[in-house]
Amino acid sequence: MAEKTKILFVDDEAAIRTTLPEILSQFGFDITTAATVPEALHFVMTKKFDVLIADLNIGEPGDGLTVVSAMRRTQPTAVAFILTGYPAIETALEAIRQQVDDYLIKPADIQTMVDKIKGKLTSPRSAAHRIQTRPLTELLGQNKPQIVQRWLQLAKQDAQIMAPRLSDQELTAHLPSLIAEAVRAARGGRLSRDGVNAAADHGRTRFRQGCTLASLMRESRILHQVLTRFIQENLLAADISSVIGEVMQIGEVIHAYFERSVQEHIHARHAVNAAVPNPGRSLLLLNADRELALLRDHALQQAGYTVTRADSRKEALRSLKQPFDALVISYPMASKNLTEMSELFRKRNPNSPIITVTKSKWQRVKLDSDHAISGEEGPAAMIEAVEAALNRKQLRRIK
Repeated sequence: MAEKTKILFVDDEAAIRTTLPEILSQFGFDITTAATVPEALHFVMTKKFDVLIADLNIGEPGDGLTVVSAMRRTQPTAVAFILTGYPAIETALEAIRQQVDDYLIKPADIQTMVDKIKGKLTSPRSAAHRIQTRPLTELLGQNKPQIVQRWLQLAKQDAQIMAPRLSDQELTAHLPSLIAEAVRAARGGRLSRDGVNAAADHGRTRFRQGCTLASLMRESRILHQVLTRFIQENLLAADISSVIGEVMQIGEVIHAYFERSVQEHIHARHAVNAAVPNPGRSLLLLNADRELALLRDHALQQAGYTVTRADSRKEALRSLKQPFDALVISYPMASKNLTEMSELFRKRNPNSPIITVTKSKWQRVKLDSDHAISGEEGPAAMIEAVEAALNRKQLRRIK
């Protein structure tokens, strides 16, 4: 019978120290556990191991590397893993210095962990072993399908992105070329002409598919999230000397791509508004801050609406003599006046929605409003709220 692979598992969290080794033992590993650095060092000095898995922070930040260093000196052929959430650049540099073989990322995916352990054991380490690093661009290019699938998995959990009920192909059609642009830019370039055209086409396509500007921005954030996690998971495999500059270049390209997509989405919407006028789409905008009112007035008119602006209670009372399709009320107005105006508007326009722009995301506004957004979300979110209210989509009610 083949001898079991001996693993030293070091973690100061009792729940993890009890649960994870028990699971790993089901894959045929012989597990020894340690809760502290001194306990781990005792085992390193007195027992023989094939693999070390040490949490990065055992009592103090970075203590796991102390155990790695001891294992390197006494058992240089053992495979050493660091278990951590997201490694920083400084941690990666120290891990390389201590000759860590790889990271295992929390929360641990058991099958990935087992595959990594078995993979490292197939090529036994020597005392002269050093981590073989590759350019980040090479890692990204080789793992493009995996990155696309991770993005798709997160995007499908986002209700706003999935609202138009797009297929997987429709959701991810833009990603391969965008990742290729990011890889090219990380090598020293910028968003190419083809990339600019692809970004514009993505914005137009998303508009035709019924996607909102907010969902476009969420696409961008999810891609940043996926790429950040991928880079953190592969810090030991990447050439650290250039990774910071490459990450910055990648971020700039993604920002430029989605900025162009958003611009084209807005242009497409304005073109539709200009080609198909909406008579009667009239809005009453109540906002006591004149400068802010002018900006919101301009944004709404650019979106194709006819706007009547009232900057005071007196102007609002005069304006309410005529009918409107919607009322947009904003936080600089006094609460008492806002309540009065909303009640009057309901009486005279019983079938027209009210949209409230609150001061901040967490502000409690006690108004009978059909839709609420934060002023911090910007004009695009305000326009989307108006469109949603007028089209009788599912609305958020303020209690």
